[in-house]
Amino acid sequence: MMLWGKAEKRQPTHAQRLFRGLVREWLWIGLLLLPITAYLSVSPGLALSNPLYDSLLRLTSLPVDPRILLVTIDEPSLKKLGQWPWPRTLHADLIDRLSAAQPAGILFDVIFSEPEEPAGDKRLADALCNAGNVVLPLVQDDSTGDGQAEAHRLPLLKCARGLGHINVEADSDGVVRSLYLREGPADAMVPQLAWLAYQMAVEPRQMPGGPLVSTPQRWHRDHAIRIPSIPVHSHFPSVSYVSVLHGEVPPAQLRDRLILVGANASAMGDRFVTPLFSTAGTTAGLDIQANVLNGLLQGRSIEDVPGWLAALIATSLVALLLALLLYRPRYALWMTLGCMFIALVGAWTLLRMGHWWSPAACLIGLLLSYLIWNWRRLSVILAYFGWELARLDDEPKVLPERRRAPASRGDVLQSRIFALEQAVSRTRDTRRFMADGLECLPVATLITDPQGNILLANRIARNVFGNDLVAENLLEQLADLGYPPLHGGVRPALAQLELVEFRDIHQRSLRMELAPLLPAEGDFALGWLLSLTDLSKERDAQQHRETMLRFLSHDLRAPHSAILALLDVHSSESPIFAQIEQQVRRALSLTESFVQLAKAEADGYHFQPTLFAMLVMDAFDQVAVIAQLKGIHLVHDLDEADEGMVLADQSLLTRALFNVLENAVKYSPSGTTVRLSHAAADGWLGCRISDQGPGIAPDDLPELFSQYRRFDSAQGSEGLGLGLTMVKAVVERHRGVISCESTLGKGTVFNLRLPLLEE
Repeated sequence: MMLWGKAEKRQPTHAQRLFRGLVREWLWIGLLLLPITAYLSVSPGLALSNPLYDSLLRLTSLPVDPRILLVTIDEPSLKKLGQWPWPRTLHADLIDRLSAAQPAGILFDVIFSEPEEPAGDKRLADALCNAGNVVLPLVQDDSTGDGQAEAHRLPLLKCARGLGHINVEADSDGVVRSLYLREGPADAMVPQLAWLAYQMAVEPRQMPGGPLVSTPQRWHRDHAIRIPSIPVHSHFPSVSYVSVLHGEVPPAQLRDRLILVGANASAMGDRFVTPLFSTAGTTAGLDIQANVLNGLLQGRSIEDVPGWLAALIATSLVALLLALLLYRPRYALWMTLGCMFIALVGAWTLLRMGHWWSPAACLIGLLLSYLIWNWRRLSVILAYFGWELARLDDEPKVLPERRRAPASRGDVLQSRIFALEQAVSRTRDTRRFMADGLECLPVATLITDPQGNILLANRIARNVFGNDLVAENLLEQLADLGYPPLHGGVRPALAQLELVEFRDIHQRSLRMELAPLLPAEGDFALGWLLSLTDLSKERDAQQHRETMLRFLSHDLRAPHSAILALLDVHSSESPIFAQIEQQVRRALSLTESFVQLAKAEADGYHFQPTLFAMLVMDAFDQVAVIAQLKGIHLVHDLDEADEGMVLADQSLLTRALFNVLENAVKYSPSGTTVRLSHAAADGWLGCRISDQGPGIAPDDLPELFSQYRRFDSAQGSEGLGLGLTMVKAVVERHRGVISCESTLGKGTVFNLRLPLLEE
């Protein structure tokens, strides 16, 4: 819970702010795109809708109903029976022939608009009345706007089973795709001719189609449907007009059929451009009637879906894509194509079910979504690249940058590409510089990944381990080298390795140091940097120094002690013996100073938590005898209950305090006071040692802690100038600071500052 709270308080990165801005912007774009898509869905004049409908219509064609038979006025009939128009007695004979075969109904798609002798009209009217199942076409009279005018001019139409209109609707591109099953004046609307034929074949049902449409001329239309079609390479079964007239067609072929009589010769009749023949030829009106009737018989008339449903389907798919683009942006193209495919398949499925939904608006919305998404995403990426490149450009340059010709300022993408090229070049140069620098380092250095696999190793590291280390595991290599915690034990993680000095299998003294490689932002290590420093020569030198110290502290001190013992026996025999004793004691003091300085500058410190008051007490006990002999009063403000703790080497730090106190006593006149005071603040312990001696000249203070330096103020006192050098070395090894303030004739003050031990 604490980690979660910290994560929530963390400020969002620049990339996160850009993404959140993109999300907000995308929501506004969605609120704009969805209404546009809905508006286009209900727009009837969308240019893309018609080509899509024509293409999908070819994939959803209907089979031919076997009840339909065409009697065509074709070229052979025109050759044998003469040019059009034919006498109405000829049509009466054809109707008699057809009626004798007992068909289910006859659709006579011939307009009798030319005047003729009354005898011919009477003959045709009698044939129609005798048949009783013939429906005739009716067209709108432009002069009156009344479709019934032809009935007044042609009394023969009174004997027809029904009168139906044959009007069709051409779209803006001139292609006929739909019609109305009823149209006409409000008080005298007539059904479509194919609908009348359909009613003679099956039981009447509800008329399909859309709602009422009114025109400015008060011509009403309703029940709009789209014209279905049979496959392009299929045809309705047909016989020639002249063959039926001459009795060449068996009556069984005509019985119980819905017979459509009309012209399909290219030189006559009404012909239209339809979706199936929009690029090659035209379709006869008879074929249009046959297709309409074929769809009615199979219950597959094509109706437009309601506007609200079309808008809902289109906006749903666009909204789906808008959400998917945010959820899976890397698959934007495939998701867009997938939604387009779903829209096309959905339109095709609905068309097979007899409903037309135009996917044009949906496809436009999906395409706009994809284009706008890529535009805005590219803009965000360019903005982020620009921000990151600017940050990278503000970083300190490790190497001089190789400049190239500047890019054009007009093209943002080109400028970003140029900046990226500069950054990549700079990164390569820096990497090469770092690799060369790593190779030339005087210590063995390795770089690993978080799991400890070695990525880089310099020449000295290869010499230390004795092989090529790239792709090897660091823990295994250290174990083979003899690293103690890994030799025969459980191997810890890299972060748990002990940073120790050890002897390897070749008896080299190696000191290991390990540091994590952290990213610019964050605290998770991207890798580790390990170095092994060969301290073999230093350790040999240290061993020689320790040998010398033992020699100085024991072997050289022993004969001097023996000489002093002999001089004590014979000191009264001659004054020369007193002088010899003085020189021997001086040699012992010199030896002791060398030993103390060597220990102070060595690495053998043993630090442990210590009460600073205890060290002061020990130092005061050691210097008390000297102070009493000279009549110096020692004062301090500490007691054994003082809780000021420091991490110290007790022996050496006590010796350093003793040296400072001894100098204060040595250079102070009798009857004066040497005072020690202390104070703790801000993690530091301050110790102040003051005397009332002659003081030190200001010109001598900078060289006070140098070796073998003695000043005019020290005349008359024995010493080699090593005591304060030892004090400075000890204090600095304790991570402290020592300084001196002095005024001639008034005294000297030494200030020591040591870090307090944290609890």
